Order: sequence, then structure tokens, then C-alpha cells
Amino acid sequence: MSIEEKYDKLLDNHVSSWITNIALYKELGVLDKYHDFTMKLDKKMIPSFLGPMFKLGKAIAPGRTFKQLVEQMVYSKQICIPLSNNQLSWVSDREVVIRVKNCPLLLRSKDFVKKSGLNVNPEELCDDDIYETKEIAKELGVDITCEHTENGCTMTAKLK
Repeated sequence: MSIEEKYDKLLDNHVSSWITNIALYKELGVLDKYHDFTMKLDKKMIPSFLGPMFKLGKAIAPGRTFKQLVEQMVYSKQICIPLSNNQLSWVSDREVVIRVKNCPLLLRSKDFVKKSGLNVNPEELCDDDIYETKEIAKELGVDITCEHTENGCTMTAKLK
């Protein structure tokens, strides 16, 4: 099996599990609890994601540290969203706009939801992921806003 085929199958499995879990959590009325558990884990993992020097770097060279944070975020999102689908526009050394076009997660989610008939809006899945990103960013002193587009989103990140 080629690496591309493996990637497609893994992404399909990820999206399928994601949709199933969110639909189940919504039906059981525990979606907020799921978010609480996820945030508790993610906040504890921040040092291993970014290294212990992030807060120090932000105090000494905030623009440079913010740029490294954004680059790391885009790099890690390549798991599901190829770089070719991302467009970064630096407004300043403390603000960036990230446009995601033809998002594989959103497009596959739309397809899976349509085929499965589950009571999940594909944009809700994006909101779920963005919620977690916003909460982690807040811990690091970064505000993130996000707007949905036809097949993707536009995120603006600002260093406080």
C-alpha cells in the first residue's frame, strides 16, 4: 500500500471516529464534559508540545516566539491539513491570518455525515477542534477568532 493510500485510510478512520464520538457525546448530553477532559489533558501537555522555554521566549522576544508558535501549529496540523491547503498572511509580528481552503477534514466530514445520516453538522466538528485550539492559545496569551468559509475557515491569531 502506498503512503498516500495509508494516509487516506487513516484520515478516513480519524474522521469516522471523530464524527461517531461527537454524535454519541451530543446524544448522551456529555459533550461539555468531553471538552473539559480534553482541555485538562491538553493544558497539562503544553510543556511537552512547546517546550518549557515558551513563556520565557514570549517575555524576551514576543514577535519571534509568536511566529514559532504559529509555525508549530501549522506544522502539526499537517497531520490532517496539507500545507498546500493553508495560506498564512502576517499582519504584523503579533498577528497572523491563516486561511484553510478545501479542508480535507471538513470535506470528508461532509461526506461521512451525508452517508451516515448522523445528527452532526460538519462545521460543528470544526468548531470542536477550533474550541480546543482557542483554549490552548489562551493559556499562551494568544487570542484566536475563526470564521467558516465554504470549504474551510479563516483564523486570526493575535498575541496579547
